[in-house]
Amino acid sequence: MRIAGIIAEYNPFHNGHAYHIRETRRQSGCDYVVICMAGSFTQRGEPARLDKWSRARAALACGADAVFELPALWAVRPADAFARGAAAILSGLGCDVLSFGSEIADMGLLERLAEMGEHEPPELSAAIQRGLAEGKSHARARGEALAAELDLAPGALNAPNLILAVEYLRALRALGSAMEPLAVVRAGGYHDAALGKFASASAVRAALDRGELEAALACVPEAARGALAAAPRMHAPDDLLLHALRSMTGAQLAALPGASEGLDRRLARCARGASTCAELIDMLKCKRYTRARLTRLCAHALLGVTEELLAAHPLPSYARLLGARADARLLLAALSRRASLSIASDPVRLRGDPVFALECRATDLRALCCDEPEERKAMQDFTHKFVTV
Repeated sequence: MRIAGIIAEYNPFHNGHAYHIRETRRQSGCDYVVICMAGSFTQRGEPARLDKWSRARAALACGADAVFELPALWAVRPADAFARGAAAILSGLGCDVLSFGSEIADMGLLERLAEMGEHEPPELSAAIQRGLAEGKSHARARGEALAAELDLAPGALNAPNLILAVEYLRALRALGSAMEPLAVVRAGGYHDAALGKFASASAVRAALDRGELEAALACVPEAARGALAAAPRMHAPDDLLLHALRSMTGAQLAALPGASEGLDRRLARCARGASTCAELIDMLKCKRYTRARLTRLCAHALLGVTEELLAAHPLPSYARLLGARADARLLLAALSRRASLSIASDPVRLRGDPVFALECRATDLRALCCDEPEERKAMQDFTHKFVTV
């Protein structure tokens, strides 16, 4: 039996995701496709547009065989930690292949980029430092320096999927994983605003925000349209975040991941003057910090993530199964035999685990961002049923 793994957010699931699953099956020759999917919050530190069970159901209805959860402790992190946590789950389940989308499918180039990430040449380090001195973010400075080193166009290596692809390869090396990497060329741009057959997730979300439901539905597979049509109206966690930040002590702010070099004090000052999440990020934003870093920082404050918690849990210790196809019994039996991680489908088994406790907080906080009363109920990690398609 050959099993391929995919790391995803599916926020929301769209035609490009279905294409990736199909291509993974075709190119890898696998018998089953397993998804490791972010739970209630995304890597950018924002609540997911649909709950994780609806997104898991969409994935299962559109070609996946089982969906496991990537806990918030790794889902709401920079690319390297996001990749390491998710790859550790798929590797710990015994997957044979790690499939990922990328703007570039040249595995030789991707491996070279991964190697340079592990062993950075002195001239590359110097070029990055010059970029930082010019006020560029670290991601931009590094991407442009790498492109110059490899004689590529200046922005060629700053594509989001490409950055993650390289981090997946680095994660496989760090974990000593035997999973084979498979790069599938992405159909459509990651942040393209245009709607169409392969519209990006951000374009679909933007259409929903504009009230263009039919246009958004045209970008997703028919089997996933029901969940998207029923997606709740959502609002930003303005009051929750600002109250949390204004209530934190200086020591608590300093304990937030990535709040070094005075960013903790800047966060405290801006939180006192901001009235919304968007205004807070605008006040915090400068050339040194990307918006993604700042929204993650705010999410960590909201969720209660600290450097101490990250240090105590460098890698996942369990794999939570959110759902599976009804005809995937052979797959689940094989995973049970192969897995080096504890597989849990019953959340009661995870009571008391600090990583799962954080996940429950993330789910509850996402619920409070929904407008419909029925969607705002607490303890959904214990009340939602296991997804079967």
